[in-house]
Amino acid sequence: MTPHPQGLLPTVYLASAACADAEQLAQQLAHYLAQCDTAAPPAFVLQACSFAQLSDSPTAEVPAVFLARHDAVLLLAPPMRDSASQADPAQTLLMQARLHLVAQGQAFQLLFSQGHRLEQEALAALCNWFPQAPGLQALRMALRQSTPGARARWNCEKCSDPDCELRLFQGLISPSAS
Repeated sequence: MTPHPQGLLPTVYLASAACADAEQLAQQLAHYLAQCDTAAPPAFVLQACSFAQLSDSPTAEVPAVFLARHDAVLLLAPPMRDSASQADPAQTLLMQARLHLVAQGQAFQLLFSQGHRLEQEALAALCNWFPQAPGLQALRMALRQSTPGARARWNCEKCSDPDCELRLFQGLISPSAS
């Protein structure tokens, strides 16, 4: 995650096949963050969008999202279909968005969960991206305490985020601060 320019808050884009799904998660996260310490200024802005808004080919009805280097993206993976024989348009849009973000060198994380687990994964991603965010400090500590061996259990086989992979390996080779 690159530092953001002075005075300009980074935006966290929540993107899904249907913008309504991303809007729902944005509302849930905003509600959670509003319950945290409100004395400190916000560390980022949440914005819902669709996969189409992230790709190179926006339509007239769907304006493009112009990502800054300090922005981040959470991609909400659509549920997998039982039948692999049919092409799923949502999965195709997701792949196009991922390819576009990788080509742009944009930070993103893919979330596969549904329901309450999705909200937890999104909050964990925000904790990783914004470790100094006042509203997320208590949550970050709780996540560390609840999963002390999470690094050893983490499965990266389905993650294609090069920044995540680099952080993982740097964490493995750097001496621990215990």
